[in-house]
Amino acid sequence: MTARKKTALRTVDPLAPVSADARIYEDEQGVVWHFMLNFTNLSFGTYGNNKFYMMQLIQDGDHYKVFRKWGRVGAKTPQRALEGHGKSLAKALASFQNKFLAKSGNEWPLPASGFEQVPGKYVLVALDDEEEIVDEEDDLGDGATPNGSKANWESAAPSTLHAHVQDVLKLICDADLIEKEVAAMKLDLKRLPLGRLSKTQISQGYTLLEKMATTVTEMAGLTAQDEQPTQEEAETTAQNISQQETTTAMSTRRTRRSGATPVPVAPRRSTRPRRTAPARDKRLRQLKDQLKALSGEFYSLIPHDFGRALPPVIDSLDEIKLKIDLLEVLADIEISQKLQRERRRAASSTPSDGAAVHPLDAQYNLLGVDLEPLAESEPDFAVLRQYVETTHAPTHIQYKLRIRSILKLRRPEEDAFASTHESVSNHQLLWHGSRLCNVVGILAKGLRVAPPEAPTNGYMFGKGIYFADSVSKSANYCWATPEQPRGVLLLADVALGSTLPALEAIDMDYDKLQRTHGCHSLHGLGRMAAPAESHLKMQDGVLVPVGEFEPTGVEGGELLYNEYVVYRREQVRLRYLVALDFVYDGDEE
Repeated sequence: MTARKKTALRTVDPLAPVSADARIYEDEQGVVWHFMLNFTNLSFGTYGNNKFYMMQLIQDGDHYKVFRKWGRVGAKTPQRALEGHGKSLAKALASFQNKFLAKSGNEWPLPASGFEQVPGKYVLVALDDEEEIVDEEDDLGDGATPNGSKANWESAAPSTLHAHVQDVLKLICDADLIEKEVAAMKLDLKRLPLGRLSKTQISQGYTLLEKMATTVTEMAGLTAQDEQPTQEEAETTAQNISQQETTTAMSTRRTRRSGATPVPVAPRRSTRPRRTAPARDKRLRQLKDQLKALSGEFYSLIPHDFGRALPPVIDSLDEIKLKIDLLEVLADIEISQKLQRERRRAASSTPSDGAAVHPLDAQYNLLGVDLEPLAESEPDFAVLRQYVETTHAPTHIQYKLRIRSILKLRRPEEDAFASTHESVSNHQLLWHGSRLCNVVGILAKGLRVAPPEAPTNGYMFGKGIYFADSVSKSANYCWATPEQPRGVLLLADVALGSTLPALEAIDMDYDKLQRTHGCHSLHGLGRMAAPAESHLKMQDGVLVPVGEFEPTGVEGGELLYNEYVVYRREQVRLRYLVALDFVYDGDEE
């Protein structure tokens, strides 16, 4: 059986009515004549524009054809057309170039400076064109199918991995499950295969979110000004209060004589409409229009599927944070997909007489981590079980957590900064939760600080690595559902050192933390936590903050439960992976 090499740009669209041997034209300079464009305009009509345009120059034998496909993102039956140009390559090239120029305002092939976005025109969706090897005649027992559908882990070779390790790997490498998680975030998976969006495109997405965050912050400032009373309203309020005091005093004297209970009189409010500064109103309108335009640019760059609905404006820091999460998911999936390609590449080059390797073992070897079950008989297992059972926050009542397995986790790459980790004191074992589609990337590359281009005000305490001492606070970030009730939590030995207490959001980074405060980490103070006297220690001395939650006495804080943030990955060592079942109401056995 021979393998046929395919890449994202070199794959002929399945809707193109051409022969099975047809291929995408590639010129002498190595340019693949295939593009994907996207355009979103939230101000157009009732439902806005959210459309794509794809084009391929196809060489079918000695004939050249131009295939076009276009429509609203998410359309089940997009419009399409096939132009036949016979044996004339020149005519096919000219048709392709003219259409690209008309739709995007750019010349094809692209100049060295790259694609330049033109207002009102389509945006190029830059796909990662790394080579992928797929044997279309095989049953793909290595855990993947050509279209990325459900994995098949059956193999003639036995796995050397423990059953608990196999169970976790099958979960975090499940292509169907990952697609469902990403689809729930409204990403357009029909025209944007997982792991195919380029790093440049993701980076540009962060840049747009940074602009949106700046705009939202300015709007919040103007709105806050709007809520301040004018001088006329302040004087009216003062008069009302004075009148209320007088009325209340008179009422009190009357009621005392009659023996009744005095009833306070509410102050009158001005019924005049609030007058805002015209300049401020104008600026707010400009900012709202700016957010609408930036949202359209973001959706053009990172295609989303909203069906026939109007794409929503990204107009709050919470929504911006969700889009940051989406970009982080895409970055982690890109790592996962690269590992999958490496595994298939290695499998295809294995000598026929070589020892067969189970696909799960091959996937495990590429992760570069050590995973070993923690036996229930070990003392540390009892500590971790207590950590799960006692730190489920009292307000997180929509589910219960049941331990499926606990794996000891070691990342050899973290040995490189062991000295830094050990030099910082105050080690605590803390929780970190994430979607299943992030886990392979975290295991392979570790927990990372957000990239420089990510907006700083998309994070409560700046760009850092976030942890919790509440199992359910972190479990919420797994985004499990009754339909998909499984999740994975990570436990890390976090070297907190001296901590900076924080009651509310603050933009922080490591340099500022050290230079201004002389601290190594930030502690977002929660109003409930396990008391210090109930804390335990692992066998190696790392503190585990177990215990039933009690009021901490913290007043005025924004957090109900603690958060811990470090700004250097050197202060983190992953120690355990805890596989959990989320048990929802009605699911109890």
